[in-house]
Amino acid sequence: MRSVDALKYAATVLTILVFTYLALGRIENQILGVVLLALVLWSFYPNRHFESSLLVIALIAVFEASLNVRDFITSLFNTYGASGLWIILSGFILAKAMEESGLGRRIALKIMTSMGCKPRNVILAIAVASLAIAPLSPSTTAKAFIILPICIGLVESFGVEKGRSRFGAAVMLMAMTANNICSTAFLTATVPNPISAEYIAVSTPLRLDWGEWFRMAFPITILLLAVSYLLITLMFKPEIEASKETYDRICGIRDQLGPVTKKEMIVAVMFIIALILWITERFNPFNVGLISLALSLLLFLPQAGVMEINKFSGTVPWGSIALFAATMFLARVVGKYKALDPVATGIFQAVGLGSLSPALFIGSIVLVAMMLHLIFTSTTVYATVMMPVVIGLANNQGANPILLALPVALLAPVAVILPVNTIPNIIFHTEGWFTEQQMISYGVILSLVSVAIVLLVGVPYWQLIGLI
Repeated sequence: MRSVDALKYAATVLTILVFTYLALGRIENQILGVVLLALVLWSFYPNRHFESSLLVIALIAVFEASLNVRDFITSLFNTYGASGLWIILSGFILAKAMEESGLGRRIALKIMTSMGCKPRNVILAIAVASLAIAPLSPSTTAKAFIILPICIGLVESFGVEKGRSRFGAAVMLMAMTANNICSTAFLTATVPNPISAEYIAVSTPLRLDWGEWFRMAFPITILLLAVSYLLITLMFKPEIEASKETYDRICGIRDQLGPVTKKEMIVAVMFIIALILWITERFNPFNVGLISLALSLLLFLPQAGVMEINKFSGTVPWGSIALFAATMFLARVVGKYKALDPVATGIFQAVGLGSLSPALFIGSIVLVAMMLHLIFTSTTVYATVMMPVVIGLANNQGANPILLALPVALLAPVAVILPVNTIPNIIFHTEGWFTEQQMISYGVILSLVSVAIVLLVGVPYWQLIGLI
């Protein structure tokens, strides 16, 4: 452990020295230095996301101000169409309201019990429930905590043994995978999505608001979800059968919630209004992010009775919010100054990508980008680094950058090979229902299949609807 810590600290010191050298250069080098520093801090010190993100924002402010103060101040209010940060903030509040009111749990249980208690149906219900709660929050961790206790109750109702049951492994792997995959469908379902959309907006003519992202991603998400379900039931065929006793236990879990409460109704109405605003963002003359944030704040009113500000303040994921803000600022300046283009050019020349045919070039880059999830512990950091690099590689090849940007953007949240790839992965893995070896074998196959689906189905579909 001490050797690992020593390597971490040595890498940090080296990074600071390199950053100091780059900070003395042009604005492009300064921003490259910030990217390098952010990557090391966010990867090595995940418990310090709040402090490190504030540092990143401050450094960007200093370097941007050295060029143009007005540009930086404008970017403070215009990052991702002036609404992205506010939408994410409102999403965090609504997610907590879902938890406090019990609405998220009710939705998931209702879906599961309505699909019967056959083991394969239970696994499928997990996938459907994950899709239903996906747009409720930009935090995949929050959604993992909504679905996890339900999964545990469902598995235990069948009386299977933890660590020895294929059915138990299938349910938990489905919950983990669906949490990743379903987050690809909605712009606000996970933080990497608006980051990717920002890079695409800065580097190409394509603008993906909530509705356009949904049109781009949702059909492919459904296909990926279906394939993940089929793959799980094939690799982890349930060893048990359904029974009336099991069905009664599952219904008992649902019935314990009682009738729909006033709190749940209020949260449902607020979320539906916010969702309509997000979907119609491009047609609205006002800032839908601020409007949805104002609506979510109404949940703290005593008349609503949903949440208390004192209890909520202690649970606010300030680190995640600061990380989102920092990555959005970083995405903007990296795209503006093309700070990672030298990295892309170096890779392009060193590997000899120019000799590849366009189809082989795109396929190879998307496949490598997917496998690089292995070295990241955050899909947010992954999107921040990978998106500008693949766009730069496409420009070097003379290809349409959207051909690379859309596949990588869609697959950015799908990190399913190792437990450490995302916090939700760790949450499901530590419950002990599946082993790391089972996850790796399943995750590698699903990752390869996902790349094939996005290239063979996604790209033609995006061409058909005019995105490419």
